[in-house]
Amino acid sequence: MSVLAAIAAGGAAFLFFAYLIRTRVFRPAEDRLRYLSADRTLNSVRTEHEEDGRTLLRRESSSLPTLRRFLSTSGNAEQWAFDLERAGLTLRPGEYFLIRLLIAALVFIVAFMIGQSALALVIGVMAGGLAFMLPAFWLQRRIQGRLHKIDAQLVETLTLIANALRSGFAFAQGIDVASKRIPPPMAMELGRLLLDINLGSTIEDALRGLNRRVGSDDVDMVVTAILIQRASGGNLAEILESVTATIRERERIRGEIKTMTAQQRLTGWVLSVWPALLGLVFFLINPHVMSLLWTTTAGIVMLVVWVILNTLGIFTIQRILNIDI
Repeated sequence: MSVLAAIAAGGAAFLFFAYLIRTRVFRPAEDRLRYLSADRTLNSVRTEHEEDGRTLLRRESSSLPTLRRFLSTSGNAEQWAFDLERAGLTLRPGEYFLIRLLIAALVFIVAFMIGQSALALVIGVMAGGLAFMLPAFWLQRRIQGRLHKIDAQLVETLTLIANALRSGFAFAQGIDVASKRIPPPMAMELGRLLLDINLGSTIEDALRGLNRRVGSDDVDMVVTAILIQRASGGNLAEILESVTATIRERERIRGEIKTMTAQQRLTGWVLSVWPALLGLVFFLINPHVMSLLWTTTAGIVMLVVWVILNTLGIFTIQRILNIDI
């Protein structure tokens, strides 16, 4: 009963916190509208970081003064703001930190209430630390998913820009034409590129900022080609078409590699999931014996070791089969 009460209390706290995020307690309506509007940069102070080529808005990390001071001293607020922006999220760093903290506290309370012992306390601390890191893993996965979408839209974007240049448009006008015909997330990045240019940034600096925000090898190749063309001259439309052909060839090679490693990737997942399925079968056959894994100290230790080693095995297999082109 106590476990159910702890889960219910934690769920209620999470829902209440999610409600507070969308209200004036954590984000005033005026600031929210200014953040979502295209002209929000005009109402903010721009800060340039030329050492890494990215442009950040001086926007408060949290509406809570104590949390804002804590994040400013920890040094993580700027990196979190950059990652959240790359992921296409409108959360503040303070909200992101509180969500991670609440998830960790909820997992710790549930794990401790189940065992209610010293071992349960240790396991709860470990599980809470892992739960605190899970949103960071999810954020990186979201960034990678958004990156894949941008890479998939890059060929069409370059084709539109090259056609606009052949029609007599300037480079900035060609970007504007492409931004109106390409769906998000590429349209959002092109819009920010145009916004930087319209606010007085040079095209070179705006392109470097785009390259830093996206973090894609294909975008880096495109930006490098454009910067070389602007320094040495040449037909930009033909250069973009040549880059487009190179990107298409790389995509073809990636597809062939993915096809050739499909069996190995499937084998890795089977080896990772098979022990859990086998344990489930043994539990259905003899639940009394299998229950020793979570009712005894030795069984819990073995279970934790298996989870750690199995997770490391999954990541190792994925890294081995992740071939860069």
